[in-house]
Amino acid sequence: MYLGASRQMSRWTAAMGCALAVTATAASVTANDLCGTTVLADLTLDHDLACSGTALVVGADGVRIDLAGHTITGPGTGAGILIVGRHGVWVVGGRIENFTAGVQVNSSSGVVVKHVTFAANGEGVDLQTGSRGATIRENSFLDHRARGVMMRAGSADNVVKENAFSGNNVGVALNGTVDATVKENVMTSNRAAGVRINWPAAGNLVAENTIDTNPAGIDIPVTTTGSAVGNTFRENRISNNMCGIKGPTAGNTVSENIFTLNGADFCS
Repeated sequence: MYLGASRQMSRWTAAMGCALAVTATAASVTANDLCGTTVLADLTLDHDLACSGTALVVGADGVRIDLAGHTITGPGTGAGILIVGRHGVWVVGGRIENFTAGVQVNSSSGVVVKHVTFAANGEGVDLQTGSRGATIRENSFLDHRARGVMMRAGSADNVVKENAFSGNNVGVALNGTVDATVKENVMTSNRAAGVRINWPAAGNLVAENTIDTNPAGIDIPVTTTGSAVGNTFRENRISNNMCGIKGPTAGNTVSENIFTLNGADFCS
């Protein structure tokens, strides 16, 4: 059964806004019975979901969604879990694959995503404008069409820590975000870069990561408006990349990184 944190009946609202109170039984459960649901209370899955659009929409603060080892699969569009205007939401313990975004966060604070495998989405976790104080920790991000974790302009103070990134176009993108921490992650064999940081991203810390076998370990693109400055890259282990740090480092702090067996440690 799928249960609330301490009860055998969870309340939620269907996508059309009608209030529902549902208790699942073995006979009533299907592979898409929750697709499109707005979740108003703690939810623990007991089966996989295959959805034709956005799977779950969080409709209350403090909700905990426990995938309990199950997989939510999408059609290549929509979001696995959509969080808009909420605080203190947790997503833990399963797999989310083949959505535009595995977890999409907008105008929300204190979101925690932990122990989830994200695979073959557009973005694994997409932190959009107004996303503050999120913690993305101890997850795996595999084979994303764009980025494992995307932090967009207007997001701030988010932490990406102790995750594994492999086979993505970019592992972590700091796309104009401020005051983020990207620390102690392992980023290997991504198709373009382990980390990409775009203007006007500033005040961000990228530290103690293992960044190995990417075309660019850390990529700082130059655009018509300039390149990112005011960021710190410290104590990263950068090895076996075609280019260790690509792009201008002027205006950023680069210290105590260990470079090994890159085609070039720095390049333009």
